[in-house]
Amino acid sequence: MSVRLDQRVSRREVLKALGAGVAAVYLAACAPPTAPSEAPAAPAVKKKPFEGITLNTLHGPDPTGWEAKENALFEELYGAKVNVTTVPYGEQRQKLITAFAAGGSAYDFFVIDCIEVPEYVEAGWVLDITDWVTDEMKQDLLPFAADGMMYKGRWYGLPWISEWKSFVYNEAHLEKAGISELAKTWDQFVKDCQTLQEKGVVPKYATAWSWLQGEAIICDFVALTVSFGGEFFDEEQNPLFNGEGAVKALQFMHDTIYEYKITNPASLTWSEAEVDNAAYAGDISYFLKWGLPLIPLNNPEISKVVGQCRIGLLPSYDGQHTATCSGPMGLAISSGSKHKEAAWAYLQFRAGREGAKRNAIGAGIVPGWASLFKDPEVLEAIPDLDLMLEQAKHVVNRPRVPWYYEFSTTLQVELQNALTQKKSPQEALDDAVAKTLEIKAEYEAKRA
Repeated sequence: MSVRLDQRVSRREVLKALGAGVAAVYLAACAPPTAPSEAPAAPAVKKKPFEGITLNTLHGPDPTGWEAKENALFEELYGAKVNVTTVPYGEQRQKLITAFAAGGSAYDFFVIDCIEVPEYVEAGWVLDITDWVTDEMKQDLLPFAADGMMYKGRWYGLPWISEWKSFVYNEAHLEKAGISELAKTWDQFVKDCQTLQEKGVVPKYATAWSWLQGEAIICDFVALTVSFGGEFFDEEQNPLFNGEGAVKALQFMHDTIYEYKITNPASLTWSEAEVDNAAYAGDISYFLKWGLPLIPLNNPEISKVVGQCRIGLLPSYDGQHTATCSGPMGLAISSGSKHKEAAWAYLQFRAGREGAKRNAIGAGIVPGWASLFKDPEVLEAIPDLDLMLEQAKHVVNRPRVPWYYEFSTTLQVELQNALTQKKSPQEALDDAVAKTLEIKAEYEAKRA
């Protein structure tokens, strides 16, 4: 996923106030019980379960200090020290693979992206935690978040950041243009965009996307393909994304630029950050946004559209197939860890229901637990979380293949070929499928 952690952490003021408060509550809860008045002596202090153990991990920068606070709290409660190797964004994967190749004992647990799960499982790098995941946990986890941490029916991590791209619209723009209802179909979406442009509600283009050659375009293409009734792979990991639904999705992407002229052509070089900036400026009316969209949109320090935006459902070809792309990330245990039980305790502490609640309130991290979307304290801290949950019911993960990165790079190139008019959508996707079959064959040959 291309969104950085520091972009998810959205309210430093809440963080400062909460950090001490959460710690105080938990430290008080775990203080030794007061001895009865008739007791001749104070009771012995119970040893913390993992006293003396050091858990090693690696992580990106911690600009707000939230991770450090949580790790200190874990040590206070459980006794285990968490030793963090800080690495720049984008370098974690290579450092992990190097450590795995050396036996996997260098790091006890790590952050895992949903697209990495199949690869790491097939390579034997990540611990199967299925027997530790209870039925009660399974019932409360959002399906897409759980699926992101599973492979072939087994569990390999707990959801930690359970994001998806929400479809956001500027309600004030729509009212100004006389549009009374959010479009449910792509045909109506196009008409509404043209109306917004014709009436001068937006400077030039009603929408923009993150279609640069990178992972961002894959995320949008996944959502659009499903919204057109398309599929990516069958159960045997054979590619299907040159079928009718996917081709229509790519044709639609192309046409919004060249025929309908409702998408800013700069989208071909934009990441999510540029789309966000256009939304904050009020330059576009419709866009997709990761995480908790309304928090930054309602922040007057960065946004000119405070109070104007709402969250809705992504349109589809028939109004019945709304979808969006997820990017769940979890915490996983290295199969080479020498402290697996302590690492599991950490996973439960940080990514379990209570940890997810602390993350949501204190750091603006989207939880993967359905019950938290009804928790009064969480709802008070995060506006319109109930509206986000409606879209979460229609979330789809990116393809679950162990050669994902090679596949993604190939598809990125061909999507750009179609959107820059070097190839037709059908030709581009046919070529992507052919190359994907080669990638799959090479992978299977190496494992034979």
